[in-house]
Amino acid sequence: MQQHLVILKRLAGLLGTGAVLSLMAGCASAPAVKYYSLQPQTQSATVMGNAPFGVQISSPQIPESVDRPQLMVRNPAEPQVMYALNAARWAGSLSDEIGQSLSFYLAARLGALNVQNLPVVSGVLPVWAVQVNVQQFDLMPGNSATLDVVWTLKPPSGTRASWICQTRVSVPVMQKDAASVVNGQQQAIRLLANEMAQKINPGVVAADKMVQASVQTRACRQS
Repeated sequence: MQQHLVILKRLAGLLGTGAVLSLMAGCASAPAVKYYSLQPQTQSATVMGNAPFGVQISSPQIPESVDRPQLMVRNPAEPQVMYALNAARWAGSLSDEIGQSLSFYLAARLGALNVQNLPVVSGVLPVWAVQVNVQQFDLMPGNSATLDVVWTLKPPSGTRASWICQTRVSVPVMQKDAASVVNGQQQAIRLLANEMAQKINPGVVAADKMVQASVQTRACRQS
């Protein structure tokens, strides 16, 4: 901001004082940028539990249309149009935000070790490898948060067959502010983690099964 004001002052001789003051007023009134995260507010790098294995999620693939520092949102009146909220930005890259949030919730549901940011020594700890391809990541304030993902679960070598599935989660969001729709998308990621956890361990009881949310897992197959 300070650098911009210096530049504007240097232009005073060319544009005239009145024009520069107008530009400076516009700059001063720009809204402050707020940062949002999909990750839980309180978490550690690892989640310890009784399960004798770990989970590790590869960097999620996401659509180019949402791979931006700003929150990319849709207007319920014109859902085909996507626009950026320049004053609302992700705390990290969106791919990292999704991956870190999903790994935390998945490890927590399974009571497994979250090895997302840890080196894994082959043969020491059995690890389920997770691959995520995000087909749709929609933020629609005042309407919904939608997440559509094709995901693959690869078990520790030689133990079980791999799973490949597609899950679509839609969470209602009644409020029109950015924080509410981000929270809705965080809930969608938590529900996706529930679906994955039940494929790894069918005995896991789904948590946070919100009555209002729509969760559809389809096209599942083993290989």
